[in-house]
Amino acid sequence: MNSNKPLLGIALMVLSTAFLATKDGLAKTFLDQVGPVQIIWVQYVGNFLAMALISAPRHGWNVIAPRPLGWQLFRGTASAAGVATLYWALTYIPLADATAMFMLAPVVVTMLSPLLLGERIGLHRWIAVGVGFAGVVCILRPGFGGDMRGYYIALLAGFLLGFYFIGNRRLAGLAPPLLNVTHNALMGGIVLTLFLPLFWHPVPAPAIPKLAGIVALAIIGQALMISAFNYAAAAVVAPFTYAMLVFAAIIGYVAFGAIPDLPTWAGMVLIVGAGLYIAHRERQAAAKR
Repeated sequence: MNSNKPLLGIALMVLSTAFLATKDGLAKTFLDQVGPVQIIWVQYVGNFLAMALISAPRHGWNVIAPRPLGWQLFRGTASAAGVATLYWALTYIPLADATAMFMLAPVVVTMLSPLLLGERIGLHRWIAVGVGFAGVVCILRPGFGGDMRGYYIALLAGFLLGFYFIGNRRLAGLAPPLLNVTHNALMGGIVLTLFLPLFWHPVPAPAIPKLAGIVALAIIGQALMISAFNYAAAAVVAPFTYAMLVFAAIIGYVAFGAIPDLPTWAGMVLIVGAGLYIAHRERQAAAKR
């Protein structure tokens, strides 16, 4: 029975990426009616309320007391800004392309970890960083169809998600996974609330069910991801987050008729390959410690 647990964890992680990619695809359908900041604010507030109801019976008032506050604020801000920037990019470019740039985050973490985390990075991982950015160049090549602003905005989203991952590393082990998700949603929701008056516009009635769908998909996706880590180690299931790119490509084709061309697929392969190799080297380094 126990031998099946890692497989169940992997299956749950892949399923979570399907829900989260669907959420992003749904957001793309009405970004012309509701701005990215409004959509993300609804998502984070709804996610916090749901996670707080689940975690409060076990953790009590700790659900609204994230510590240490500075790093919690850093992580929540990076998370909310990253997703909002991704949705901003979706107003210009296809879902799969934006998702590929978003998936650059592990490469960003490797590149910045000597400066922000004091980690030593060997030659192999620096080569992986170069490969990841070669993938970005493939996707950003001049003359590509679509608005180039969207690609640079998506690249910014990848960097912001990298900062979120760095925040996760600094906060690792300080709280249970469920409480970590709750605190991230809380801090992101608070930061977005401060800026909401600058971006608020009346929400058209047809968009309200879609906003509800965004919240539902986010909650289900997060719940599946948390469950995945309960059945298998992070080193086992984390690489399967790249399945989101596959689902993004499928949704982009079915819903929007967008098909990545060969150079874009090559860029995606380089980015994913770099991320997987970095994860492999980090597992090796952790095993030696």
